[in-house]
Amino acid sequence: MGVYISEPIRLRRLSEDFECQLSRFGHVAGVYVLRSRGTPLHLSWSTNLERRLRRLLLSSYRGSISLGEKLDEVECWPCGSKLELQLSLYTLARRIYPEKYLKFLKLRLPWCIGLTSDPFPRLETTNRLHNKFRRIWGPFPSRAAAQQYQDEVLGLFQIRRCTEMLAPRRDHPGCIYGEMSQCLRPCQEAVSREEYSAEVSRVHDFLHSNGRTALALLTSARDRACDEAEFEQAAQMHKRIERLKAAAGERDPVVDDLDQFHGLALTRSLNENSLFLWPMFGGFWQEPVSLALSGNQSEPKSLDTQLRELVSERLRTPRQEGNRAEELAVFARWFFSSWRDGEWFPFTTLANLSYRRLIREVSKLAHHSCPSTRN
Repeated sequence: MGVYISEPIRLRRLSEDFECQLSRFGHVAGVYVLRSRGTPLHLSWSTNLERRLRRLLLSSYRGSISLGEKLDEVECWPCGSKLELQLSLYTLARRIYPEKYLKFLKLRLPWCIGLTSDPFPRLETTNRLHNKFRRIWGPFPSRAAAQQYQDEVLGLFQIRRCTEMLAPRRDHPGCIYGEMSQCLRPCQEAVSREEYSAEVSRVHDFLHSNGRTALALLTSARDRACDEAEFEQAAQMHKRIERLKAAAGERDPVVDDLDQFHGLALTRSLNENSLFLWPMFGGFWQEPVSLALSGNQSEPKSLDTQLRELVSERLRTPRQEGNRAEELAVFARWFFSSWRDGEWFPFTTLANLSYRRLIREVSKLAHHSCPSTRN
């Protein structure tokens, strides 16, 4: 099982009602494949399927006539949202262009920050999900954003910044960061492996909560110091708190541990009486959930109950195989874009999913008319 894609609408190019069938699409966005004797000739997408296919296949332009003579079938996937379009296009490109689909899609792998798993771990900005990382956090909007956050975090702690495989010895030349007391200098055996591991654990804890745990502890300690008239100590803690806040502010709220990157995207569907919920679990897209806006009156259920049942059922056995980096790339393209047409609801466990906010957004969409995907 792979990333979601619906069944296509197939149109026979030589059928008498071909033009009439095109008219059924209206101004709907979608993906299409032009085929000749079963072989795909052209894969693309449009914000207006009918207009695009008419121009390609029914136009009087000479190139359009030549193309129309070659093909005998058109497959179309109308989409109710930009997210559905991106997922459909990604899945089809992998099938049709298995050797060059990333280049065809111009899909850039998302940038993340990884904590390496070597004996003296360090942070690294990467867009490759290698096994050398014990934990990876992302996705970031860009490489610059990931690098900036990494630099801020490194300024708070004293783990190494060098990239060499360390072989600690007392006569190691070291580096400028050790001289500036910004590194514990494990290369020169200035600290034991256990002491260095303790500092790495503090880095991991900061990245895990984006500093919230450390901020809470420091804030409590600062307040106690103030109450005990230890104002110099309180001032030092306050400076540390400000630095923690500055570092945490460089990270987009969506960034999380990729192993725990769970959430739901809420979008419109082509059916005006339903919406789509797009679950993601551990960085892998799951099959979407269709949420009917007009419930069964014989067995009335609250919207909260419907959502909880639908989501828990879909995530009972989530898919956890595939290419996570590429699926996260599709997420990042949608989430960080200016044309995002849905809402994202992250969660660590289904118990802490913000159902109240989800219900509010569902209610907003339910009061609107039939969606349009026109630009």
